[in-house]
Amino acid sequence: QYRREDVPYDCAQQGALPLDLDEERRRFQRLLVTLPVEYSTFHPESGEFLHGQGILKDFSLSGVFFHAFEPIPLQPGHTLTLTIITPLAPLSRHDSSHIRARAEVVRLEDPSPDNNYLGVGACFLEFPCFINSAVNQVNSNN
Repeated sequence: QYRREDVPYDCAQQGALPLDLDEERRRFQRLLVTLPVEYSTFHPESGEFLHGQGILKDFSLSGVFFHAFEPIPLQPGHTLTLTIITPLAPLSRHDSSHIRARAEVVRLEDPSPDNNYLGVGACFLEFPCFINSAVNQVNSNN
């Protein structure tokens, strides 16, 4: 496991730590991050469009793992739209400050005694992209 002092300055400053590649069997390295995430999905059984919030725990080029705050009935195979709220300050009103991605739920972890939140592992269906949160807020208010 990496120690904070072993991580390059820019990663450590943003609160992201890489996991030890020798212990990983994954195609892409994961970063341990703690960022707010919003998610939404169409629930086929109820016919409803569901929304929730959570906290991102790790991020890689292939997917994410996050804790869901709300008890939304997610199942493996459900498609999520994720919005990851980054601490990046936009340089202008046209710059990006959030990350948007479509992902498929591949794993669910029951809440543990020390953590009351559902764990959700999701694999990206397309590459994540930056979005401009200011433009999205204007568009959603219209």
